[in-house]
Amino acid sequence: MQLLKKKAAPADEGNISKPPRRPLKKGPIAIGAGVLILLAVTLLGGGKSGKTATLALTDTTVLDRADMQNSISATGTVESASSMMVYSTVAYTVQEVPVEVGDYVEEGQLLAKLDDQNIQDQIASQEASLSVSSGTSAASIASARDSYEQFKAGLEDGMNSGILSAESAVTNAYNSYTNAVTTYERYKEGLDAGENATLLSQDAALRNARSAMESAQESYTNALDALYKADDDINDAQADLTDAENDLDDTERDLDRAEDDLDRAEQRLKSMGSGGYTAAIAQLESEITALQAQIAGMEDPAGAAELTAQLESKKAEMTSLTNAQTAFTTEQTELTSEVSKLTSEVAALTSQVSQLEASVKSYKNALKQAENARDNCDKQAASAQRSLGSAEESYAAAITQYNATVTTVDNTLADYATAVETAYEAYQTAQTNLQSAKVSAQNQLQSYKDSLNSAYAGANKAVNEVSLRQLRADLADTEIKAPVAGTVTAVYAEVGSAGSGLLFVIEDVDNLVVSTSVKDYDVGTVKTGMPVTIKSDSTGDQVYDGEITSIAPTADKSAAGATNTSGGDVTFAADVAVRSQDTGLRIGMSVRLNFLVEKAESVLSVPYGALYQNDAGEDCVLAALEQEDGTYLLAEYPVTAGMENDLDVAIEGPDLQEGMRIVSEPHLYRPYLGQTLAEGAGLRDNAFAAMMGGM
Repeated sequence: MQLLKKKAAPADEGNISKPPRRPLKKGPIAIGAGVLILLAVTLLGGGKSGKTATLALTDTTVLDRADMQNSISATGTVESASSMMVYSTVAYTVQEVPVEVGDYVEEGQLLAKLDDQNIQDQIASQEASLSVSSGTSAASIASARDSYEQFKAGLEDGMNSGILSAESAVTNAYNSYTNAVTTYERYKEGLDAGENATLLSQDAALRNARSAMESAQESYTNALDALYKADDDINDAQADLTDAENDLDDTERDLDRAEDDLDRAEQRLKSMGSGGYTAAIAQLESEITALQAQIAGMEDPAGAAELTAQLESKKAEMTSLTNAQTAFTTEQTELTSEVSKLTSEVAALTSQVSQLEASVKSYKNALKQAENARDNCDKQAASAQRSLGSAEESYAAAITQYNATVTTVDNTLADYATAVETAYEAYQTAQTNLQSAKVSAQNQLQSYKDSLNSAYAGANKAVNEVSLRQLRADLADTEIKAPVAGTVTAVYAEVGSAGSGLLFVIEDVDNLVVSTSVKDYDVGTVKTGMPVTIKSDSTGDQVYDGEITSIAPTADKSAAGATNTSGGDVTFAADVAVRSQDTGLRIGMSVRLNFLVEKAESVLSVPYGALYQNDAGEDCVLAALEQEDGTYLLAEYPVTAGMENDLDVAIEGPDLQEGMRIVSEPHLYRPYLGQTLAEGAGLRDNAFAAMMGGM
């Protein structure tokens, strides 16, 4: 009889890894629920491919301790921390330039001498002709002088009503501006710190919806697995039933054949009877004995010979009959044995038929139970699918609500930023009005001065004194002197040329700053006082220390006064003080900057994608531990995540060791957790091909 064998159960397909999840970022989220199903189906389908899984060492990274930093890159131009431009307001010819570019000068040191001979001649002429005019009206001069002095005193004492009103408006505008900046910064700091209540609430709702969707996905996957298993159980039960029914048919045919053979053997045995050989042999024995007695008493030789011939005939007949009896007995014995054997075979087959009938009945019951179980699994899978669809819809709705909240928060932040810009513009307008008020006051003062000069106009002495004072002032202006100490970085004065306009630039070359800018999406991270590294192509690999000293309160403006977006990004002007000494940096050099947001020394780090959350919600990495036979055992290690930059994240864990291989893309290899894989081409191409094949 053929032995019944149950099919081997398929490999466990329930341990399907989920793709790594990055922490939730502020900003709109776009995701299709169908992608999640496609990924799950792709991974499930990949588990049945039958291909031998291998590990590509290029899909791993070796743990090593190193310094790690999170920085923001920028460029800038080296400038002096202090720069002074020296102008001349007179156009006399330059006679002497005693300094050149690179000279260090002290405050008050002579930079250039202009030709003053013409002024000297005019002063001598004025002094010679100066006389007091008797026709001057003392009363007019006194009245004009009083008006001029009173207005001037009011300006000098800060009591001018127009200026006071403008200064008050500046103060109010500045307070409004600082309040707007404080409101904006507090709101932005709350966002950056993740403390916005509305966003936190929507973030929690989104996480809950995603968790519910993942739970529904897992339930649906488990239901599908149970359904697949139920199908396998039905197939197994059907195969077992078919095998049992085939065996029953074969055994029943064997039983029918054995019963037919038994009937034929019994008929043959019955038809043989006793054979009648015993009575015939006894008759011949009696006749032989009688002939022998007659021959012994016969005296007639002829008669004795005749009887002897009869005796031999009887003996021959006796021998033939004895042989026939022996053959009959042998045949009867063999047939009896065959009947006995067939009887035993029939009994055994009858018992086997009974057993197989019981097995068929049992397998039918098992098949019925498997079909019932499959119906239940089908219902559960359909219910899980509906739950998954509902969870995906809830998740999509949560994403929409979250995106709407993010948009609202962004709009609020933008409104606060606009309020800052509006307040700053109002502040600038107030400052402009203040300057206008000051100019107006100066004009009024000049008007009073002009009235005084008009009063003096009646006296030649007054006119000459004014002219003489102006000439002496012009004489002093013919000596161009350094207003501050520093290094001469530009000389525009030339001997023999007119000495008017910009003549010199004096800068502090020992105290350097880098003029740079910060992009709008980094301005919340970059702070004053933050350390900066500075490098220049002109100084090779040297790295210099710097520090952010200022960041503009508003974005860069265009010539029209609007926010400048011509470069594609909104930027804020910033200054970086160079803290290193003897740097070799020169004013005007282009440099590269790194704003050091965060730094950690001697830490273990992995690529961002190597970190994932297991089913318990723990941050984990997947390690490939090399075995003695050269294979790699995949093991999970819970870790604590630390600082991160654009590429890597620092990790800590009690069981982590330097030199340990960490899988960079654990979502490809998690289905093989706890298994050993040989080194090979890895799973990346297979996973990609499976996904593309499913599209």
